[in-house]
Amino acid sequence: MKPAISPFPFAAALAAAFSLSILPADAELKLHPLFTDHGVLQQELPVPVWGWSDPGTEVSVTFAGQSRKATTDADGRWQVVLDPLTANATGTTLTVKSGGETVTVSDVLVGEVWLCSGQSNMAWPVGRSLKAEAMVEEAKAGRFTKIRLFRVPVDGADERRENIEVKFRTHWQESTAETIPQFTAAGFYFGRALHVARDVPVGLIQSANGGTNAFSWINRETLENDPVARVTRNYWKETVERHPAAMAAYEKKRAEWDAKVKAAKEAGKPAPAGRAPREPLGPTHVKRPAGHYNAMIAPLEPFAIRGAIWYQGEANSRPPFAPQYRDLMFALVEDWRADWAAAAPSLERRDFPFYLVQLPNFGGGHEQGWPVIREQMLQFWQQGSNTGMVVTIDVGDPGDIHPQNKQPVGERLARFARARAYGEDIVYSGPIYHSLTIEGGKAIVKFTHVGGGLVSTDKQPLRHFTIAGADSIFVKADAEIAGDTVVVSSPDVPDPRAVRYAWSNDPENINFANDAGLPASPFRTDSWEIALDNP
Repeated sequence: MKPAISPFPFAAALAAAFSLSILPADAELKLHPLFTDHGVLQQELPVPVWGWSDPGTEVSVTFAGQSRKATTDADGRWQVVLDPLTANATGTTLTVKSGGETVTVSDVLVGEVWLCSGQSNMAWPVGRSLKAEAMVEEAKAGRFTKIRLFRVPVDGADERRENIEVKFRTHWQESTAETIPQFTAAGFYFGRALHVARDVPVGLIQSANGGTNAFSWINRETLENDPVARVTRNYWKETVERHPAAMAAYEKKRAEWDAKVKAAKEAGKPAPAGRAPREPLGPTHVKRPAGHYNAMIAPLEPFAIRGAIWYQGEANSRPPFAPQYRDLMFALVEDWRADWAAAAPSLERRDFPFYLVQLPNFGGGHEQGWPVIREQMLQFWQQGSNTGMVVTIDVGDPGDIHPQNKQPVGERLARFARARAYGEDIVYSGPIYHSLTIEGGKAIVKFTHVGGGLVSTDKQPLRHFTIAGADSIFVKADAEIAGDTVVVSSPDVPDPRAVRYAWSNDPENINFANDAGLPASPFRTDSWEIALDNP
């Protein structure tokens, strides 16, 4: 395949400059920032350890009774691979030596490591979640000392980076009453549930940024060459062309806003209502296509992780992105898995688990785009390899795109991981549509993941089922549970052809679940074309 003509002004000189800057002038022995005090290493898998020193020098690494040696390459980079480790909740020292230099990393645990990525609902902190005060109290009691967090600084780049810029808090943090409020809420509740269920230390790597389209997290090769990224290329070409005018308008509005803020301050009045205008997307914007991948994912490779959890999609929930979300995510996951393997060539490729959060209910969501992207997310799970999805249609906030009830989100992700990644025999999903049959003017919808049975959580008739005939006009339907099926009907549709459930941006007060309390995923039985109108 010939490379597509790219509208992206990628700066090769920037990459070259950065590759030189990662090694200080005096070339002291360095470890990647992922190897700092209080870190967590992955159990049961080979563990790459890497860093930089003088080119051509020997480096030795010692940890948990293992010693490995490597020689730095021409760029000064070195890497060793430790044999699979056994979980250990006792802090151990990692020692690295080269010539007369020694670097020690203390209080390193061995357990489960997960990457937590996506946009603002993954970055949303514990301190702004519903259970914040309870979590702080539990931390004061010392319950979370074996849960650790590493926060990757928000950044964007045109070229793949080997390292991340060390900023404030760019290190592993222990879970304390002071640090927990800044942790990713979805990630923390996920890690907390895993820690309790598996009784091992848990390391969470947060690499997320609000308002990002999935295209920010794919690699450059996919961006420039993959047919699935054609939508992004076309969108970005137009965005770059519009950028000078958009930037001029932004600068004018920003100046007006700053003047209002200054005048209010000088007058001793409250700040003006609203918020400052946002800088438009453009060639150097931190959220540009592939930008976050290059600066926030590539530098983490090949750190040993069990898998990744992903909470994103809001920025893709409208035209032209929603209908191709599944395929773009397939490309993203392939990027991450392949590049993780390429960064440690001595190891076999491992297609680690990748589980995402299906978008919850939200009154401000695109009326057609939100149901469509939820369907795309379901297909990502069903048609992907070692992929997964958890349903959150019952814990959204109709008036806020950032629902604060993050504990069920994290706990459902942990339940999914416990079943699929760790092999526990537990119910890990709510009901999922399987098949449709028509009998006697009624639609009989069969489900998988029924657990011990299908239920109405409030013992009221099931809500949000609609039914349509050949005219494809959907009307409100009656829905009754019968074993592992739901019988759907309406006197207005004597010859039904299709059923939809929770097929709207904001299906409030859903009550269809299994007896494990896990809600059913929204679905449709038809494949009729859905036109997405621009909002």
